[in-house]
Amino acid sequence: MRCCVVTLVGLLMVLGVGRAAWAEGFFKTKVGELEVVCVQDSAGQFENATFKADAELLQKLAPSGKTPNSCSVFVVRNSMHTVVIDAGMNKKMVENLKSAGLNPAMVDAVLITHSHGDHVGGLLGTDGKPTFPNAKLWIDPAEQAFWKVSNTPQYEKVVKAYGEPQVIVADEKAEVAMPEIKAVAMPGHTPGHVGFLITSKDVGVKKLFVAGDVLHSGAIQFSNPEICARFDRDPPKAIETRRAILKRAAEEGWRFAAVHLPFPSVGKVMKEGEGFKFELEK
Repeated sequence: MRCCVVTLVGLLMVLGVGRAAWAEGFFKTKVGELEVVCVQDSAGQFENATFKADAELLQKLAPSGKTPNSCSVFVVRNSMHTVVIDAGMNKKMVENLKSAGLNPAMVDAVLITHSHGDHVGGLLGTDGKPTFPNAKLWIDPAEQAFWKVSNTPQYEKVVKAYGEPQVIVADEKAEVAMPEIKAVAMPGHTPGHVGFLITSKDVGVKKLFVAGDVLHSGAIQFSNPEICARFDRDPPKAIETRRAILKRAAEEGWRFAAVHLPFPSVGKVMKEGEGFKFELEK
């Protein structure tokens, strides 16, 4: 399965919640009046050994010994704000942002799900200057503390470039950067890992949840949420969080996106047996 769509296939109706457009490196869709753009930064594969589970089970779930992944960022826009969720590693992010008609200088906020390098590495260019020169950073306090300890040099460079981050309050009654975005606590992968629930003022429009790294492989972890990637800092808590988020996404009918799902990383979660299944938007 390829992780990237290479031709524009036009405008589609997607799950009855808006119109979507595909192109190489980006995917545009709507959540009510909001525009949401999934922008691919890179694509690759995870080896089965990336996950903590019996080798025979992993071989059954991923017979090739690998599963496809992407690294994507998400842009949310209303009439007043352009917000980016995560910053990738800046491999193809800026190029694909521009292909989607988005200039990094348009961005006024960057929301960080967590501080691993493939989510914050793209905040700075090779010259050390901010990729998003007019943006404020937003991060959960527990994650900020974790970042300070786990990668002090990077943290200090980012703060020097952007200034002290704004505080994310993981409370679905508190807006983050714009009224349509709320943060949901998802500890386990890292201490202050959060996801973002995107809502619309339009009645009846389904919500879109950007789940960061609540999972890394759709082929392995939807059907078996107890399987952790070796990147999860607190595996028991990560499993608890993963099950709770997937259950809620299925029961509440959210559209669901995660950074490392194959591009365009957006789809629908459904309950299946003791686990879940996922349908990628096309």
